[in-house]
This record gives sequence, C-alpha cells and structure tokens, in this order.
Amino acid sequence: MMESEVTGNCHASFGERDRETHKSRGLKVRSVPTLFSPLLANIALNGIEEVTDGIYKRINHKVLCLRYADDLVFICKPEHNIALVKEQASKFLEERGLKIKESKTHVVKSTDGFDFLGWNFKVKPNGKFISTPSKENTAKVKAKIKATMKDSRFTLEQRITKCGSLIRGWRNYNRYCDLSSHDLWAQNYWTWKYIRKQGKYDRQGTDKLIKKSFPSVPWKVNAHINVTGDKSPFDGDLSYWAKRENKNYSGIHASLLKQQNHQSKACGLTFFSGDKVELHHADGNHGNWNKSNLQMLHRHCHQHQPIHGKARVARNHNDVKVEIDA
Repeated sequence: MMESEVTGNCHASFGERDRETHKSRGLKVRSVPTLFSPLLANIALNGIEEVTDGIYKRINHKVLCLRYADDLVFICKPEHNIALVKEQASKFLEERGLKIKESKTHVVKSTDGFDFLGWNFKVKPNGKFISTPSKENTAKVKAKIKATMKDSRFTLEQRITKCGSLIRGWRNYNRYCDLSSHDLWAQNYWTWKYIRKQGKYDRQGTDKLIKKSFPSVPWKVNAHINVTGDKSPFDGDLSYWAKRENKNYSGIHASLLKQQNHQSKACGLTFFSGDKVELHHADGNHGNWNKSNLQMLHRHCHQHQPIHGKARVARNHNDVKVEIDA
C-alpha cells in the first residue's frame, strides 16, 4: 500500500496573506486540500496503475493496482518482485516531481489485512475475502458521537437528530462491510445514559430517542457493485454510470427509477453519479403511496416543486389567500 505526496502539493495557496499573518504571530497554520486536490491528483497519477505492465505482460500474471486520488494499493502475487514494483512506481512519480510517502507505505500480507479508504481488507484462512471498518474509521465515529451529544450550542433534540444523521451516514458508508462486531453498542448505551441524565425524558422516552439517534441501516457483506470490464467514470458512457449508480437503490425507489428510465420526472435529465435523488409525492399527501403518485426527482427539482415551496399567507379583511413561492 502506497501514498504519494501529491496531496500536499495540490493544496491551494488561497488566503496566503492570512496564512502569513498567522505565522508571524506564532500560530499554527494548517493547509487544507481544496476541491481541486483530487482532480490534480488524478491528472498527475493517471497511468500509474500500469507501471508494471511492461514487466509482467501476461494477463493472469499482472500486478493489480487500485487507486483513489493519491492513495494506492498494489496487489502482488508470491512470484512478483515487490521491490521492483516499488521501484517502478517511484520512477513514475519522480518524472512528475513527486515521491512515495514512506511513512504511509507498507508491505503486508493479505491474510494480515490492510486499511484502505476507511476499511480494513483481509483474506481469511479459508481463502474468503472480508472487509470491516478500519480501527481509525471506527474510533473517529465514536469520538464524533460523544462530541455531537455534548455540543451545548444545540438543544438535546437537535443533538439527537445530528447524531442520527452521523450514524446513518457512517453505516451507509460501511453497508457492504461485516458490521457484526461494529454495532456501536457501547456508544449506544453511553448516549442512553447521557439523555437520561438530562432529566427530560423517562426510560420509555429515552428508548424511543435512542432509535432515532442510532438508526438501523441494512448491510450485506461483499455486496459491492462491480464495475464492468475496464469501464471508467471518464469514458463518456454516462448511461452506464447512471444505471450503475441507481443500483444502490432498492424497493420502490429502484422500481420507479427503472420505470422512469433513470431520468428525473421534473426536468427529464438523467440521474448521474453524485446526484441527490429524492422521492416525491405528486399530490403532496405523504400518506398516499400509490405508485402513480410517486416520482423520483433530483433534490433541486424536488425543492422547486410548488407543493414543497414556502407558503406565504396574505390576509385581506376576512379573506385568506395562500401563495406559494416556488
């Protein structure tokens, strides 16, 4: 597993004056990656995945490289020369004025496991592959739970809602991992006791709030959606990537997306990777789940639907007129 030092070189120099002011006062200054960092990393490292192709030419003998921005994993077989793989990667980077970050570069056995993008990947003795949230990933969410619940800037109810969003997001991110040992039971119990200490809710009320702050999310081990062949998000095949993204939905959502040919009912545009997709009740009645009343829309389309606009009431003597701001 390797990481290049390209991220540090991609940090934007915006706000240099402010940075210099902080330095002159002896204050610590932290450079933060911008939205351009992944783009520059992808440009600089494009092609590093094939650095060993000239050495290992046979398809079933090639070194597999996985990359996300500047994080790299080379998966080697026993017959591969690991030192040579690292040498080829270093040569590729040197030509671009970069180098391997030694502190984050490790050679490990797949049976010992390794961390990548917040997950720990491991091959079990029986040969089966498994992934779990990494220790760092888990430690961070545990710390965030306590920090969120103790944040006195918000009411207890607001903190519970924020905690629920945090847990839901974390569990969704890890929904294809083995979460059998990552149920966050200790944090659940700590939060239960914390709410009770506030003296606002009884045991039953606290039990209900815990379900809200620790929402359950279905997970299934190794149910990742594989990419077909050598498809790339940059190959221009928007239809393929839209349909692949929509496979993340299930139930009525998946059925409606298929019925709508993966297009928003409001604007007619295709849903692409990264688009926020929401379910819309055409008549505004959230109790009407008739399929003919349901539509899948882009979030921005959904927010501009008249039924969800901001209502403004104008009073004229005894008449009440309601106007909708779309």
